[in-house]
Amino acid sequence: MANHPYRLPREHYRGRRVHFLTACIYLRRELLRDPAACALVMVQMLRACEKHGFEIIAYTLMPDHVHVLLEGMREDSDFICWLDLWRQLSGFWEKRRSGDQLWQEGYWDYTLRDRDAIPGIASYIVWNPVVAGLVSSPELYPHSGSQRFTIAEIAAAKPIKPEIGDL
Repeated sequence: MANHPYRLPREHYRGRRVHFLTACIYLRRELLRDPAACALVMVQMLRACEKHGFEIIAYTLMPDHVHVLLEGMREDSDFICWLDLWRQLSGFWEKRRSGDQLWQEGYWDYTLRDRDAIPGIASYIVWNPVVAGLVSSPELYPHSGSQRFTIAEIAAAKPIKPEIGDL
């Protein structure tokens, strides 16, 4: 995955906005088949959320990439700061744990303009493991979740794929 081809002005990443992120594992290796790696990534994601004032609407840790939909809960919430901290902490601890580089350089993000799209994008995220043939229903995948909803609630919406890049 190449670096994001275009970045919005920094103010678009701050405040009470909803952001969709796709980040790939270095060389698209399937490091997130390891439950210990998944646990480490989630601990650091939640740590970054707490520090920067975000709530996770939906996430899925696929074997070689991650999808996250999250919302800034404060005026000073900063998506770029959240992302940098999460990737730095999880990358550091995974390198220390396994010796592996965790994150590929670059990522794809999308700041939602239409709040009506939130249920569909969240559904797209939790249906990813089913589409990939990893499980038969979203509720069976152990590395998906939300701080707001149950997986069943999210999965009930019609999935909408964000048009931010080709994964």
